[in-house]
Amino acid sequence: MIVKLPYGAGELAFDLASARLQELIRPAEVRPATDPVVAVTNALASPLDGPTIDELAPRGKSIAIAVDDNTRTTPTHLLLDGLLAKLQAAGARKDRIQLFIALGTHRPMTESEMKEKYGPEVVEEYTIINHGFDDPSQLTYVGDMAGDVPVWINKGFLDADLRIVTGNIIPHFNAGWAAGAKILLPGLAGEETVGRMHVHSALTTPNGLGMEDNPTRQLVDAYGERAKIHLLINSVITRHQEIVKVYVGHFITAHRRGVEHAKAVYSVPINSVADITVSSSYPADIEYWQGLKGLFSADLATKVGGGIIEVTPCPEGVSVMHPKWIEYLQYGTDELNEMYRTGQIEDFVALGLALNVAHIREKHPVCIISHGISDKHAEKMGFHKFDNVEDALTMLTRKYGADSTVNVLTHGGETYPHLPQSQGHS
Repeated sequence: MIVKLPYGAGELAFDLASARLQELIRPAEVRPATDPVVAVTNALASPLDGPTIDELAPRGKSIAIAVDDNTRTTPTHLLLDGLLAKLQAAGARKDRIQLFIALGTHRPMTESEMKEKYGPEVVEEYTIINHGFDDPSQLTYVGDMAGDVPVWINKGFLDADLRIVTGNIIPHFNAGWAAGAKILLPGLAGEETVGRMHVHSALTTPNGLGMEDNPTRQLVDAYGERAKIHLLINSVITRHQEIVKVYVGHFITAHRRGVEHAKAVYSVPINSVADITVSSSYPADIEYWQGLKGLFSADLATKVGGGIIEVTPCPEGVSVMHPKWIEYLQYGTDELNEMYRTGQIEDFVALGLALNVAHIREKHPVCIISHGISDKHAEKMGFHKFDNVEDALTMLTRKYGADSTVNVLTHGGETYPHLPQSQGHS
């Protein structure tokens, strides 16, 4: 049988004996909202445990809105259309509204990327700021959390009279589920804060995918409290990236209600784990810093010791902003922990994600199919590089046997596969 996987803007097909296919795992097919603009407007009118725009009284106030970058599938232009219209109707001035791109430690967005993500009119009429995680002039310090995590946050965002966050709710390997206050941590945090958060996450919950309450989410929520978020606007979308429902209100209450809805789309029960899992990292695939997300869903669909084949195009390579990451990926978890303990680490963000990947790699041999990752880089990362899925399957079949079972994840970058008894796995 021919199996087709999303691969960047196109598809990648491979041949698999139908008797070996255990499950084709993908987000549920759900009906989108009839009118996404109405969905946003209605949600703004009925916030959950939070104020309406009118109650925030935006007239004469400075307003900061945190927005996702182009590594996320958030339908930000639709959320902004409704939000900005409502703010202006309530008396807010355009020149008092600033949009802060929650890059975390990603590269800055270009103007053309902004126009595609937020809409040309928004880019032309509003001030939009690429967050500078490594620019001290853009950051302010407001104390520590969890012992050794310093709270550095974007100063412009924090200084605004009204602070609004946006986002889209899908499973995430660190925070359990994306969005909520996660748009601020790591999105608008300083480099040391992001690094310590990622190390904290890797050491406490190496794969927290789908876990609603885990140490990273607790850290993220604590950060949100420090930032004093006034209002949250989060979407739940279909696997085709259409709005299903919008949640507005208190940044914890509305987010958790949205998570319950998102489960119906992205939390996918499976009958059993397989000897081998083929996972497309779609839609997280601009570089391997995003593409790694396909590993964590595959981990949950694969027997301990079983093999993973990840399919991810990565047109921007391994990582634009973190060249040290590929160096750290050459080591195992014990060596990385020792390097951390003895102060040998220059990039704590890269260390955190190296620890996450090493955790998966020590449970599963990993094969990768990618046009953007070279053979040399794949070898340094501890992966087996192949030109196609069939060749990778041939190698793993020799290891696990001709009758070995195969699970396939079509949207590994946003799917939480789980055995029925392991919902919210530990």
